[in-house]
Amino acid sequence: MSSDVFGDAPFNKHSMNKQGHVSPLNKGHIHEAIEGIDVQLVQGINEDDFRRTAGMAVRATIGIDPDAPTEDYQWEEMLKGGLQTALETQTIVFGVSGVSRTCTHQLVRTRKASFHQQSQRASFMGDHPNIRMPQSVAQNPKAKKAFREAIKASWKAYQVATDEDIAYQDARFVLPEGTETYILCEYPLREFMNVYAYRACFGFQWEISYVFRQMKQELVAEHRWLEPYIKITCEKTKVCEFQGWETMEGFCPLPWAKEDNRRYRPDPSLRIG
Repeated sequence: MSSDVFGDAPFNKHSMNKQGHVSPLNKGHIHEAIEGIDVQLVQGINEDDFRRTAGMAVRATIGIDPDAPTEDYQWEEMLKGGLQTALETQTIVFGVSGVSRTCTHQLVRTRKASFHQQSQRASFMGDHPNIRMPQSVAQNPKAKKAFREAIKASWKAYQVATDEDIAYQDARFVLPEGTETYILCEYPLREFMNVYAYRACFGFQWEISYVFRQMKQELVAEHRWLEPYIKITCEKTKVCEFQGWETMEGFCPLPWAKEDNRRYRPDPSLRIG
């Protein structure tokens, strides 16, 4: 195959960026841990439509006339279990800004949700795009110093590439995975409840776990009646459901996170190293 196929296709670059567009996250911040992460509920639930549809679905499921008076059969039964397919009629949307690309690589790992993310192909990320630094690095002076030096070097390399009119899609290769981004996340209500039950666990990567807990906080602030139904799995079972090798006891703040209270005990023989 000709090497020309792998050339720098001019999707977008400085010479084509006539309006001087630059990422709004080009502020030169190196945020530590969860500092500066912003989660907003962009689209909530149409409660009247949801109650009517869920009530009709409950009545249809148990063989009652779906047009029977709504007060006869509680629509909240749909939230308590069963197939819960009526929960897919409502789509909620969150705007998440300031998270790392590392986080969004994990966030999009569901096939029943939709995502719209800031493009590093179309966008000029700027001379100093924001970066997120893990707390473990920030607390280690030697690691923090090396991290900051690497970030400055990546900023400089990106500046050189874009100033040389290399397409943004190729210049982005030098940017760290800690580069901050923003993303719109669209979930059918049923899918959000399922993903939250798994991903909000404190055993997962700290950034995505925090984002999901913030999503719940924003959603429940708008729709208080949802609070009892959006739970991490272990909050329902009172058993630690984490399946990783890590020890949750002493790390997870939940009281049932005990090694002798785990449903899935890690096999030491599978540990790497």
